[in-house]
Parts: sequence; structure tokens; C-alpha cells
Amino acid sequence: MSGHSSAQRLNVMLAVGAMHGGGTERQMVQILRHLDRDRFAPQLYLVYRTGPLLSELPADVPVHVCEERLGRVRGYLPGRMHRLRVADYAACLRETNAAVSYDRTFLMTLITAAGAQKAGVPNVSTIVTNPETGFAPVAGRFQWLKRRLLRRLYNRSTRVLAVSQGARESAIRFYGIEPARIRTQYNGIDVGAIRKIAAGDPGDSWWSADSRQGGRRVIRLVSAGRLNHEKGFHLLIESVRRLQAQDVGVEYRLALLGEGDHRQKLQSQVQQAGLSDQVRMPGFRADAAAWFRTADVFVLPSLVEGMPNVLLEAMACGTAVVSSDCPAGPSEILESGRLGVLCAVDDAGALTAALRGVLSDERGTRERVQEAGRVVVEKWGIESSVRRLERILLSAAGRGEPDSPIGQ
Repeated sequence: MSGHSSAQRLNVMLAVGAMHGGGTERQMVQILRHLDRDRFAPQLYLVYRTGPLLSELPADVPVHVCEERLGRVRGYLPGRMHRLRVADYAACLRETNAAVSYDRTFLMTLITAAGAQKAGVPNVSTIVTNPETGFAPVAGRFQWLKRRLLRRLYNRSTRVLAVSQGARESAIRFYGIEPARIRTQYNGIDVGAIRKIAAGDPGDSWWSADSRQGGRRVIRLVSAGRLNHEKGFHLLIESVRRLQAQDVGVEYRLALLGEGDHRQKLQSQVQQAGLSDQVRMPGFRADAAAWFRTADVFVLPSLVEGMPNVLLEAMACGTAVVSSDCPAGPSEILESGRLGVLCAVDDAGALTAALRGVLSDERGTRERVQEAGRVVVEKWGIESSVRRLERILLSAAGRGEPDSPIGQ
């Protein structure tokens, strides 16, 4: 039983588009699980009731779905659906007596910050990627208008958060956000839960089997995320092709965990490269940590990132990591290369060289892995991350001390 009545708890509405398997959605699940129920009464607002992470939502969290609330919308005019969603979110906040609104991703901010400001509810919006590189690939039509709207919404928000210092600095430049209004709020991961999952068996015979050609060393590489262009999986497939062509005595296996609209394109690349036995795409996996633990290297070949949770999860599993050095995110996690290897972005040759270096430097890799495991627990645990977010939400709702505008 909660030690506080429901009237005393802060009624917070958290909002995201759907519950697909990306880092933003997984971070939302963790926040919902770890918010202190003695002080907070969380609810969730979705645009669509879709995605594999729906089953992982806590049972005590009410879920409101825009698509279901609006029903069938007849007729189409540019901007009409957006206006309906904004109005619905404002109505939902009023109906539920929400004291503060929290959203993640700029596409959701366009709806929820506008709705919260319309309803007179304090709002906290989170920028999850470096907008100077991450905005254009996903913003769709009318980008100039969306950018202008976001500039206004962010500068009217009670607080804006960015998941890395690099993303914060980029957002100030790209959107013109007042620096005092935006602060860095790092993601957190549930290290204990991840390590519990990691202790399991992936249960995939292709992944776990010994070499098919007797005596050859098997090197297992793994990556995870949405199967889209921005995640750079095409570069990783090309790196595996190069490594396999050069290393006659080694059998490489690459598992790409996730789903997305580039699955067929990536599959065609695999087939054309003659790597059908080397590269598999097992789909979204709730047991991804078990794949991370049993891999020789976790690889993040992204072109754009904010603060990639999967990199933290792989470090928590005791796996060596190689990452592209995106303008924001990976370098902050890996402490400029002290905890893992960084390589140039959008460069298959650099990625190949980085992988070869990690695989050949056993002692250096082992030392980095041990230090990374320690740092993950101390710096990136979900409990401390959510406690920081709780202070921000309480402050935004006028129930706590003002939070520092920058840092943690």
C-alpha cells in the first residue's frame, strides 16, 4: 500500500507515440516502473496502442490512446489530424486532473507540449537525439513549420530536457532554446534486471553452435535497434563482409536485433554479399541482453544518436563495445574512448578497423570491459536517473525546489 493518498501524490501524464522496441520506448517503460508510487500517480498517453513493449507496462498505469479516443476521423486536410490530437491531449489532461505532462521525442512534443500549454498544465519535454543531425531524417513533411513550432513550444515549456550534453548544445543552436530552460538528464538502465536476463540462453542454435567448418574460430557480433538507415546497420554488414573475406580461419556471425522498414533492404544487402549464413535478423528480442552477453563485441554503427540505451546495456552485460562517434551520446557514455572503442561515423572502413583492433587486443579490451561495468552501475543506474527526473517533475508542478538548469 502507498504511504500517501492519491490526492497527495503527483498525477503525472507521460506521453510517447507507441510502444515499439526503440530506446525511447524502453526508457519510458523503465520510468513508469521506477517512479515512486508514494509520491507519483503515473498515467500513459499513446497515439497508437501498438508495439511489443505494451506487455511490459506496469499493471497499475492507466493507458489513454488518442486513436481510440478520437475514433474514426473522416476527411483529410493538412494539419487537421494534428489539431485533433492536440485538442484530445489537452482534454485528457483535464479529464485526469494531471498536474504535469512529460513527453519524449520531438514528434510527441508537437502534440503534447501544445496540448499541455493549451490546458494550462506544466510540461516537461525531452529531446532524445541531436536535432542538427536527427531531425531531418524523421521529421517528414513541412519540416520548416515543425521546427518553427518546436522553437515556440520548447521556449514556452516549463522545462526541456536533453538526454546528453551534446544533444542539449545542439538543441540550443537548432531550435533557439533559451539555455536556462534546457538541462541534461541522462537516461538510466536497470542493471540488475539486465544482468538477470543476460544470464539466460539466447535459445538460438545458429548463434550458439560451434563452427560449421571444424576448428575455425567463431566470432559473434551483435547490434540492436530499429532497422532503419540512421542506425547504420548497412555499414556493419559491409564490415562483416570485409572481415570475413580477409580472415579465412575465422567464422563471423552477426545478429541484428530489432524491426523496422529497412528489413528487406538489409536482407537484400546480406544476400548480395553472400552472407546469408553469417548475418541474421531475429527481430525484436526481449532477451536481447542474453545475446549481448554471449557476443564477442556489441557494435553501434549509428549515424545519429541521442543517448543510446543499448550501449549501456551491453556494457552492463560485460561485453566489449565498438561505437561510431556520433555528435552526441556515445562519446559521453564511453568517456571519449576510455570504456569502449569509438570510430568515425558513416565509414565502413573505420568500423572494420575498430572491430579488428578490439578483437586483437585481448588485454586492453578486458580492462575496458571491467571498468565499463563498474561505471555503468555507479553513473547510469535507473534508480538515480528516475530520482533526478522526479525532482524535475515536482519542481515543474510547483511542489519541489527549483532544479539546476544544467547538469544532474
